[in-house]
Amino acid sequence: MIPGPVPLSDSAAEALAAPVQAHYGPAWVSVHDETLGLLRQVFAAEGDILLLVGSGSAGLDAAIGSLLAPGETALVGVNGYFGKRLAAIARAHGADVVEVTAEWGEPLATEAFESAVRQHPEAKAIVATHVETSTGVVNPVHDIARLANAQGVPVMADAISSLGGVEFAMEAWGVDLCVSASQKCLGGPAGLAPVAVGPRAWAAIEKRLAAAPGPGWYLNLQTWREFAQSQKEWHPFPVTMPTHAVLSLRAGLRALLAEGLPNRLRRYRTLAARLRAGLQELGFQPLAADACAAPVVTAARSLPGIPSGRVVEFLERAHGLKIAGGLGPLQHTVFRVGHMAPSVGERDIDDVLAALEDFKHQAAIGKEAV
Repeated sequence: MIPGPVPLSDSAAEALAAPVQAHYGPAWVSVHDETLGLLRQVFAAEGDILLLVGSGSAGLDAAIGSLLAPGETALVGVNGYFGKRLAAIARAHGADVVEVTAEWGEPLATEAFESAVRQHPEAKAIVATHVETSTGVVNPVHDIARLANAQGVPVMADAISSLGGVEFAMEAWGVDLCVSASQKCLGGPAGLAPVAVGPRAWAAIEKRLAAAPGPGWYLNLQTWREFAQSQKEWHPFPVTMPTHAVLSLRAGLRALLAEGLPNRLRRYRTLAARLRAGLQELGFQPLAADACAAPVVTAARSLPGIPSGRVVEFLERAHGLKIAGGLGPLQHTVFRVGHMAPSVGERDIDDVLAALEDFKHQAAIGKEAV
């Protein structure tokens, strides 16, 4: 019950145990292309999908470094730990970062981006997380993208913890560049970073690469695009692909689309509501308000005077349940429950709530550390 990596379904796990396949040639290209086709359905985008080998952060690094040249201005939404990471990546590429902030536990405000665009008309990109995993908040990426489109500024979304678990429509919303990861709502193992690139993003990337040296070779989206175009029938990627991971991701995507994306999203919302209601009843207050609460991860405050790490440790030791601690300034006050695994159900939610009720009882009698 952590916010990724998720437990694999039987079909996704079996794919990891299959015989090794060569990562090139017509047979493998067919598998690769099918996987990209499935991803297009989940991204709700018909443009280019690049399946980078690496973590979601590798995808973010590649996307930001390809989009922004040193010295260019980026408006980066920061309302949690992973918004801070986006800003750090942009700064590492030499960008002039303007942080558009909100309190941790609150959503980013479209009005704040509107103000930032007025103050920084030179901005070359707007970057924001869709689900801020550290706080369990869904940011209004749709509204932020609408603003960016009206101002002619490319917009990039970090959908690492949201794609496949939260409503998202890249093309309809006007998102130009989007990064996700295989090990969360998509139901695959860690190690792959799908990156969706729209035409406005490619235009901005081409302009940026023409003006300044690119971000190296490996984490350069143009490198991946060149191989996708020039070697599409034999080796449409620049590196050795981890074929087992791709097969496992394909299995997760097949299961997601077989269930039906609207059905999966509805199920996650129902589970999140069940968890939030139970937490409130027990006195563990969710950090995010109902209106902006993520359906795939919930951050909740510990009981007064009790470090959240004791909650995390007790659930694992006493009940065999793994949840996550807080991050950054929330490290000692918040714990997080992930409910983004394809297999998660009401029983899993009830098990967590029962374990938290036990913790509360043991804490009341001073025995939770025994």
